Amino acid sequence: MTQWKKLLKTLGFTDSEAIIYLTSIELGPAPVQDLARRAKVSRVTTYAVIESLSERGLMSSLEKGKKKLFVAESPERLVSFVHGRVREMEATLKEVESTLNELRLMQNGEKPVVKLFEGKEALKAILDDVVETKPKHIDEFGNLDEIIRLNPRNELDPYYKKLDQNKTYTRGFLLAKEEEIVPGRSTHDIRALPVDEFDFKGDVFVYGSKVALSTFRGKQISILIESQDIADTIRAMFDLMAKGMKK
Repeated sequence: MTQWKKLLKTLGFTDSEAIIYLTSIELGPAPVQDLARRAKVSRVTTYAVIESLSERGLMSSLEKGKKKLFVAESPERLVSFVHGRVREMEATLKEVESTLNELRLMQNGEKPVVKLFEGKEALKAILDDVVETKPKHIDEFGNLDEIIRLNPRNELDPYYKKLDQNKTYTRGFLLAKEEEIVPGRSTHDIRALPVDEFDFKGDVFVYGSKVALSTFRGKQISILIESQDIADTIRAMFDLMAKGMKK
């Protein structure tokens, strides 16, 4: 019985389920009290185990006179149960394999967090997050003319002042026609992109472990991605641009 008990436990049986099933195989049809006494398990536990095994098709009951007896199904039924478990495990294996990349992203808590903002307040939601995060360094690549067209200077200036108060250093590559791109800022390194060579309607912010992507063509949309690996990758692109472009 010991060997069979170990085998049943490998199939997911609990100790009580294994011993009561094997005891029922030995006794044949028997009342609960006899099963409990022979298996040395409490009557309450025996009832619970009988219900659990019955749901799996491994035990059933019958009436004999005024007594209700319980009996384990034939060993062949156990084989069918094992085949069913194998099919379930095969299906589980396929599901695990199909979602393995998602599991890798979750490893060490590195699954990116993505937020979507739409409408006129989309960019402001990003700027609010930048100010709240209080990063020491910001990288930006964007069309400043489009930003100002949609967000007047008097609405942007409070953000710039807060960044100055937080002593946030900003490195930017901005498409703009204005000579003084970010007036009044003492902690910035801004490089102007020639408007006759570039034409895009978006913006990229990198700060801390976050990357913000915005589009200003049609409906404004901003996407905020929180991932240290993605932020480090985009920041490396800024480092490369900085080396190849004069102020």
